[in-house]
Amino acid sequence: MRAKIASDDDFAAAFKALKDERLLKENATLDDIHFYRPIPGNGSDDGYKSRIGIHEVLEMSTTIKDLVMAGKTADDIEKQARKEGMITMLEDGIVKAVQGVTTIEEVLRVITE
Repeated sequence: MRAKIASDDDFAAAFKALKDERLLKENATLDDIHFYRPIPGNGSDDGYKSRIGIHEVLEMSTTIKDLVMAGKTADDIEKQARKEGMITMLEDGIVKAVQGVTTIEEVLRVITE
C-alpha cells in the first residue's frame, strides 16, 4: 500500500492557488489543467535545465506565535497558517508545474523524499 501524498484539501487548495495566480480561469475544471514534460536534448540528458525551489513559508504572526508558545500541535499551527494564507510545498510545486517551470513528477519526487 502506498502512502497518501496529499489530501483532497491539498488539491482543493492547489486548485485555488492556480486560480489566484490567474493560471486558470475562475470556472476552470481539472480537465483544464495542462502539465508539461521535459524534453531531453541539447545539453540536457533528462530535459531539465537548472534547479528551482519549491517553498513553504510559515509567517510568524501573533496568532501563530501564541499557538507555538501554548505548545499546540503542528496540525493546529498548520491549520491556522493556512487560514492566514500559507501555501504548502505541494501547492507551490503544482503552480510551478502548471507554469511549465517543472514537472509534476519532480514535485512529487521532492515532496516525498
